[in-house]
Parts: sequence; structure tokens; C-alpha cells
Amino acid sequence: MTAHFRHLLTGVVLVIASIAARALDTPAEFTLDLPFGANQATPLWLGHPATPAGTFATLDLPITPPDAGASLLVTVFYEEKAGGFLRISWAAGPSLPATGSDLPGPGEVSTSSVLCDNFYEGIGMSNQRSLLVPADTLQQGGTLHFQTGDSALGISRIKLEWLENATGLASPTITDVLVTSADGRTQPSAELAGAPALAVDPAWKDQIVNVPITDVPVRIEQGVDFTVHTDGTPARARLSLKESGLPWGQHLVVWINNARAGVVHPATPELADPGYAVDAPYVGWREGTFFVPVTAFTTGDNVLEFSTEPDGPSPATPAANPPASAPLALKDLNLQLDYPAGSLGNSAAPNGTIPAPAPAAPASTMP
Repeated sequence: MTAHFRHLLTGVVLVIASIAARALDTPAEFTLDLPFGANQATPLWLGHPATPAGTFATLDLPITPPDAGASLLVTVFYEEKAGGFLRISWAAGPSLPATGSDLPGPGEVSTSSVLCDNFYEGIGMSNQRSLLVPADTLQQGGTLHFQTGDSALGISRIKLEWLENATGLASPTITDVLVTSADGRTQPSAELAGAPALAVDPAWKDQIVNVPITDVPVRIEQGVDFTVHTDGTPARARLSLKESGLPWGQHLVVWINNARAGVVHPATPELADPGYAVDAPYVGWREGTFFVPVTAFTTGDNVLEFSTEPDGPSPATPAANPPASAPLALKDLNLQLDYPAGSLGNSAAPNGTIPAPAPAAPASTMP
């Protein structure tokens, strides 16, 4: 009976896949590694990648949408260069653009439509980001351009995935369009626009306050501390973050006020994730969370720091943990605190009436 059930389940999956394939009548995604071979095949909707000669490295991808209503999710794996930029633009029409030497620098006028003036996040290391190109931009087709301010492109892989509108359910509190890729990951479209993340202020929801500690990605391998001011001890606390650069077999150690508070094991992406095959240990951001012991906090300024160590038993002397030597970055560092009504001297629910704990700018110090 078990074997029969598995057979039926497989049949259902095949039927669903068949329906999805007919929707676009073509492979819905394609990953290309650079340099791209002259004899390598591409889908019908993708012309052969071109790298025009010029002062600035340029990559051109001729694209014809397989469906008038399809949007394109572009995931780029690249190496950031200090003081550099990676511009992504779109030129409508069948012809290729001017050569790389004729393309303008950031801030200059371009005949193409600039989708993102600078895709870099300022971390100066390997990175992975996604950009959504809407259907009304793609229209009848054109060329997707990538240009850097250097003679080397620095892009190792690009994944192209077509997305179509579908019915779905979402909370009425969500005002942004939600974008779901084939791997099931759902993100607000605002996070896929290529623009730098907007600074977010601390905010209350009932008795819980969210305190964004970082508004831009921060390199931490040389030691960085983050200061958060609290007016009292919370009943519960949760720390969330995204990290990039942590080697496999290692985790992050969280230090609060110079004492070891615990560890964070970032999530392990599915093995089909294209971030694996590009470079070691992994190119991209991995999420991690930590339930913080509230005894680690004091009223006033609290200093958060991070270091790395191998998985396994904790060392006998935690204070000897050195900071990471390889490039390591954090972003979306957020502290969530639960203050029951009355714990801060106010019996009413906060709802903005109690000042939220304030994060301070990070300083370069060693844990």
C-alpha cells in the first residue's frame, strides 16, 4: 500500500508540472555561468550573451518574454569591488546597445532604462541579490545590460526565472506585492527593486517592540559592536539576522555586554540553491535567529558583538574566541523585545506611548 501511494503522489506531481510547463510553453528558468561558451545552448527566449569590448566591462543578454504577462526575476552572483558599481539597465527593441566604451558612468544620462544604478551593497565581497523586472518594462523584448566601473565584470553566475500572476491569499496588513519564486521563497517586491534598504525606526506592536540595529550591511570580521539602549529588562527577547561569508561547519557566537550569550546557526539552503556551486563557502545571505537570555541585558546601554567558532562543544575559555579572518558580513540585524504591560512603569499597552529602545551606530571594537 505504501508503494502504491507513492506512485499516485508522483503522478499528481507530474500532472502539476505539466500544467505549469504549458503556461509558458518553454523552460521557465535558466542559469548561466560566466564566461559563457560560444557553443552553449540557450532557451528560445534568451539570445546568446555578449560582452562588448570597451573601457568598462559589459554583459548584454537579449531577451524576448515568452508571455506578455510574465515578469523576470534576475538573481546575480558577483564580487563587489571597493568603490565600484554594478549597473543594471534595460534597452527595449531587438538591437544590441552601444559598446561598453560608450556607456555612461553612474549619474550620467543613458538612452536605456536604468533598473538599478548600483546593485552593490557596499560589503566589498562575494554577494547574491535579486532584481524583479516587471512585465510592463519587458513588453516585446530587448536587452538586459550589466555594466561595472572596472575592466572586469565580476559576475560569476546569473539565474533568470519567469514569474506570472497567480491568485493567492495574503493578510490585509500587507500592502506590497508578494513575489514567490520556484523554490517557494516569498519576498515583498520592494526588496527586489535594487534600491538600498530604507532605514526602519523601532516600532511597537501591542507589548512587543522591534528594534532594527542595522539599516545597511556591515562587515564584522575585524570586530564590530552594536549598542542598544533599553529602559528595562524584557520578559523575552529574540535576535534575528542575515549573514554572508560564514564557512560551513562554523556558527556565530553572540556576546552581550562582554559575556557569551549563546550561538546562532544560520539556516542551510536547499542543495539546489545556485549559491552553492559558485564559490566557497556559499554566495548569498543566510538567515539566523537566537532566543536571547534576558538576564544578559542591563538597563541602559547594551553592547552586542559577534565572533565565529567551529561547530561542536564550546571551548573551555570563551573569552579566547577570535574574530573571523575571512570576509564576513551581517545585515537585517533586529532585536525583538517583549515588555508586558506595566513592566516599564506604564500599565497601558505601548502602541508608541513608551519610547522604544534605540540602536546606536556600530563601532569597530573587538569582542
